[in-house]
Amino acid sequence: MNTNKKRLIAFFTPAAVVLLLVIGIVLNPVDSIKAAKEGLDIWSKILIPSLLPFIIGANLIVDLKVVDIIGFIINPITKLIFNVSGRSALVFVISTVSGYPVGAKLASEYRTRGEISKAEAQRLLSFCSTSGPLFIIGSVGTGMFHNTALGYLMILCHYLGTITVGVIYRNYGWEILKNEGHSLKENIIGVVHSEGKRENFFVLFGNAVFNGVNTLLGIGGFVIVFSVVFRIFSIYEVIQVAAWIIHIPLGLLGVSMELCKAFISGLFEITIGCNKISQVSGSSQEVQAILASFLIGFSGLSILSQCCTFVSKTDVNIKHYVLCKFLHGLFAALFLFALYPTFGLAIQAGNFNVSGETIFQSAIWLKYMSYYSTILFITASTYGVTAIGKWEKTKYFIRTFGDRINGKY
Repeated sequence: MNTNKKRLIAFFTPAAVVLLLVIGIVLNPVDSIKAAKEGLDIWSKILIPSLLPFIIGANLIVDLKVVDIIGFIINPITKLIFNVSGRSALVFVISTVSGYPVGAKLASEYRTRGEISKAEAQRLLSFCSTSGPLFIIGSVGTGMFHNTALGYLMILCHYLGTITVGVIYRNYGWEILKNEGHSLKENIIGVVHSEGKRENFFVLFGNAVFNGVNTLLGIGGFVIVFSVVFRIFSIYEVIQVAAWIIHIPLGLLGVSMELCKAFISGLFEITIGCNKISQVSGSSQEVQAILASFLIGFSGLSILSQCCTFVSKTDVNIKHYVLCKFLHGLFAALFLFALYPTFGLAIQAGNFNVSGETIFQSAIWLKYMSYYSTILFITASTYGVTAIGKWEKTKYFIRTFGDRINGKY
């Protein structure tokens, strides 16, 4: 195939797919609205409460230079295992706590600001894009599979999978990080002395809320869109055909056609997919958990699109990032397959239910949820004030720039 044909196909294929989706939405408005409401429900009831404080906190941690100090402390360990700097490895810690897409966002911002090289950014993204414990243990394990112990096993395999990918990619770019030449004490003193250049805390807080809410709005848009896309593809029988194709190999492993359809839905949006997988009757819990573990590691097209939005602003190879997510899902599924028999008795007995209640029914979490509406109001107010302030600065810049062009200065 010559270059011109490839360009024509690359140009018209996305347009044709989008056109078919729009036609499907117009011809099936009731189904489209129902799917959009389902996506909105997931975003408002699951994603906002769990991600809002972590995204804002992660932004503040970075702006307050806490990341730099902790990075200096763990730098020797991270350089040895992942061949990344300590500051970069802290992104992994934030990602494991906050979940998608915070890790990819922070890693992309480091590269955009030129704080890490292209090769290090690629290595960082290979293992710093993970789901959070609240989703895996609370939503999937406890809420969907009704087994907290299974949630703990899934999160263990999830983190083992991403660490494995990080070790595989540690030599990417054949880059050896140089020693900074300063002691830990000197580096910390340097960060403290640079604090005078930092903006006021309330300005940083407003910016953190503003950026966090914008990130959540983008996440909500992706979830709603892909919920509608999946429904339209189901109407067009695309999902059924894809399920039939993957059922050919998976059927040999005892995976039913219904389970394959649920798995396909998870390739679009993991929350919907994991929920559908857990509801399929007649399948073993082990097979269901393995498929769900792959989906959480791979993250699905909805989250991949969110993360690629940040990655595309850098010079990092997106294809490598998608490959790493596929490997993450594959290793997470393999680890769960290997460890499930070992943890089988504990899973069946549910010995970890007390621990699950301690975390997800703790006084702190219940207090947070009881005051969630107040917290949301404060967040929205701060977002509005910061947005107005940014708009006033923008108008001043435009007015000043126009006056200079007209020769008034």
